[in-house]
Amino acid sequence: MSENGRIDPPGGDGLRSLAVLLLTIGCSMAAVVAGWPTRGERWSAAVMRWWGRAFARIAGWRIFVSGLENLPPGGAVLVANHQSHADIPLILAAVPGEVRFVAKKELGRVFLFGRAMIAAGNLMVDRADRRDAVRMFREAESRLSRGERVVLFPEGTRSATGALGEFKSGAFRIAAGSGVPVVPVFLDGGRFTLPKGGSRVHPARMTVRVLPPLPPGPDGGPLQPHEMTRLAREAIAAAQAVVIT
Repeated sequence: MSENGRIDPPGGDGLRSLAVLLLTIGCSMAAVVAGWPTRGERWSAAVMRWWGRAFARIAGWRIFVSGLENLPPGGAVLVANHQSHADIPLILAAVPGEVRFVAKKELGRVFLFGRAMIAAGNLMVDRADRRDAVRMFREAESRLSRGERVVLFPEGTRSATGALGEFKSGAFRIAAGSGVPVVPVFLDGGRFTLPKGGSRVHPARMTVRVLPPLPPGPDGGPLQPHEMTRLAREAIAAAQAVVIT
């Protein structure tokens, strides 16, 4: 393994990347078609979960998962740092049960894959359109009330270096409005397996560390969004510091 977290393979990144691409195209088509008979998302979501696990195997990841006991039984907002497009299959491969992602609308426009993500019940939002943001908030709160887990990347963009960016408050306002727990999740390895701006997939050590839910407020109710934002970032930064040191 190299010092930066990439596993040094004997070669074959080109074939590996082609296999991941073909897998993604095939699973995207299957996810779109799977939703047609019932007009629901159950089977499409199942296809995408399988895609995440298959992606991990083909990419040659060594996934180290900890803290799954911190996942609450019902609805929860999972907030994770963001290094790579690989973070989506990583979470699908590592986190059990149903999860839905909130992503910017550009992802929904990616050929086939975007349609598959929408068919699987993931939420796309135009961050520049206030009305669309309100629509997404309401849909996310509805899903949380049904006991689903919703994943957001509060940095709003991928970090090419792994350095933790500032957190936006949207995820925490959703949690405050829904009254569900906020669970910070530390991810690492994405910047090595599929770097920002890169197109080849490399084997890498991948880390998913589910941290304890944020504590309630002094009165037993939810914290204010700005307090959640600060505490979640501090928790993920602390987990990152352990890896660095």
